[in-house]
Amino acid sequence: MSNTNELTVDVRGSLCPKPVIETKKVSDNNPSAIITTIVDNEVSRDNVEKFARSRGYGVVIRQDGKDFYLTMTPNAEAVSSVHCEPMNYGKRVILMTKDYLGEGSEELGRNLMKTFWVCMVEADVKPSKIYFINSSVKMVTNDSVHLEAIKKLANAGVEIAACGICLDYYGIKDQIGVGSITNMYAITDAIVGENLVKL
Repeated sequence: MSNTNELTVDVRGSLCPKPVIETKKVSDNNPSAIITTIVDNEVSRDNVEKFARSRGYGVVIRQDGKDFYLTMTPNAEAVSSVHCEPMNYGKRVILMTKDYLGEGSEELGRNLMKTFWVCMVEADVKPSKIYFINSSVKMVTNDSVHLEAIKKLANAGVEIAACGICLDYYGIKDQIGVGSITNMYAITDAIVGENLVKL
């Protein structure tokens, strides 16, 4: 590839998913560029490599001390098939059931939830709808740490709706900052027969 520009993404000091997200942003905006991402830990190295290979890049990794340099070279097929497609909305509906992710430590689960929303905003495929029930409705209120990310999803065309009974239970119905207020009948009707992911 002649006259191809080369770009560097220096994300040393950052933990995943930031190195992958920053690399993806540069890749999306510069599909024909050779990109070198610099990371300083093995987890980020492995995750950036997986991302690059999933996009069809050829990847060469060089280590210098504790730093890893991942040089990613696109091929013509990857450029045309990955970067020229419009936003893809999957047919999945996500049902959020609580304001933390997974079981076990709620503190860890809340940190994981922050990362989940960041990754969801950056994902190539978005769900069509996200419904919030029980304590998860706290995530769509004005003082939620997740509000900015969820607003980005709504602005991208993802339907966001929170259970009115649940908002009433927590006394936060007047604090909703994104999406609409719905009811359990509408939620049930929407999720039956859909490709549902429950979190």
